[in-house]
Amino acid sequence: MEVKIFTKLLKPKRGFWPSSESATDGGLEAEVNLWLASKPDIKITKISQSQSGGSWFPSTLVISVWYQS
Repeated sequence: MEVKIFTKLLKPKRGFWPSSESATDGGLEAEVNLWLASKPDIKITKISQSQSGGSWFPSTLVISVWYQS
């Protein structure tokens, strides 16, 4: 079993209320999809996501992909 970890530091909000209704992942979804497309023969066994920070400090988004080659 192997694991690939993707992280992205998200920009902090400029005010208390977000200026946009749409959330952004800072391009992390595209990065994960590109990596998955380059590994067509792997078997995904687990995917987990977590986020830390926020409010007044930047958030860090982490996605872990557990797989077998």
